[in-house]
Amino acid sequence: MKNVRHRRLPAALAGLLGLALAAGTLAAPAQADTTYVDEPGGERVTYASSDPDDPADAWATYLRLMTIPSRANDFKPVSKAPGPGTGACPPRRCRDISVPVPAGVKVDSNKARVILPVGYFAKKNRTRRYPVVYLFNGALSPYTRWSESTQIVKTAEPLQVILVMPEGGRNEFAGFFTDWHDGTFQWESFHIRGVLPTIDRLYRTVPGARVSVGASMGALGALIYPARHPGAFQSALSISGFVDTNQAVANALPEPLGQLIGASQPNLTRVWGSPLLQRANWAAHNPVELAPQLRDVSLFIASGTGSPDQSAETGAVINSPYTEQVLWTGHRTFLAALTAAGVGYEARIREGGGHYWWHFEEPLRWGLPQAVSAALAKSGYVYVPPATTKASPKKKSAPKKNKKGKKKAKKRAKK
Repeated sequence: MKNVRHRRLPAALAGLLGLALAAGTLAAPAQADTTYVDEPGGERVTYASSDPDDPADAWATYLRLMTIPSRANDFKPVSKAPGPGTGACPPRRCRDISVPVPAGVKVDSNKARVILPVGYFAKKNRTRRYPVVYLFNGALSPYTRWSESTQIVKTAEPLQVILVMPEGGRNEFAGFFTDWHDGTFQWESFHIRGVLPTIDRLYRTVPGARVSVGASMGALGALIYPARHPGAFQSALSISGFVDTNQAVANALPEPLGQLIGASQPNLTRVWGSPLLQRANWAAHNPVELAPQLRDVSLFIASGTGSPDQSAETGAVINSPYTEQVLWTGHRTFLAALTAAGVGYEARIREGGGHYWWHFEEPLRWGLPQAVSAALAKSGYVYVPPATTKASPKKKSAPKKNKKGKKKAKKRAKK
């Protein structure tokens, strides 16, 4: 990697830059490392790769992404998710476990769903180890939702990974992947000190090959855990994520974002303290502020740009394109912070789009194989099947001599 110096861009300046682009006051660069694709079904997607070794190209890529409009389109994703049952929890390979809670840690549920890869119990794989994909839940979802509302089981099958879905709190007790300022919960300690070592102890995991995945609030955990705990995760996939907590500083949120993180007016002072008096704690859990600490993590960022439309297939505003548009505003500052810090990333940005599980399916299929491959490459692990020793062929034993026949032959010879 070239020795390139990057200056950190203040979050406020990054936000102004993004808003200027959205308003059309800045033009997109003529060339940037982006590819526009009309996907089957009418989904309009831009794929981009930000090169940290070439700051000019990285900023050109960022500027191109910022010109993607927030407007409705005709794309209607079709859900093929299995729902609750054996499709979401394959017999023998799937188990819901209770994770030992470290001393002094409080959470309201210590459950986690684990899905082992096909062939895990086969005799030929008895020495094989597997990378681990941690899937963090959204604010309104139970820990099992990834397996029920997406095709993650099918998507992960050829990747040969262990899937782990730990509880992270929901609704009014959505955990935000934080040890709460008021002491109510310690979700970060539970995940890092409880879940990670438990999975490594119970299953054959590849050391140094962990992937963090999250959508919506879950993306907050998928990004801040690798930043706050260097080496804990080697790659991260964020899908339609809550990636800039500055949007919630005054607890005066747009209604969809308020619902998204658990309540119409969430009291985040319980989670991070006062946004003024405990400003450092807010910053310590904000992906925008933590961007420089993601330099050694392979990042895959997917989002829609949403639209002003507040209708949704589910009937809930929280799942509407408007919510996606609110979250896309956070991506403007987050991607700018990554670019300013010299942090590379791969992006999949779709024009418009709503905020629900079937909108997360294609980004998952796009990002998960790349994230797993990146984590494995960093670990250096290569599975070598145990040598099979062929049994040496049995020697043919000489035919037994017939003693009785021999005696009879001697008697005949004497006669």
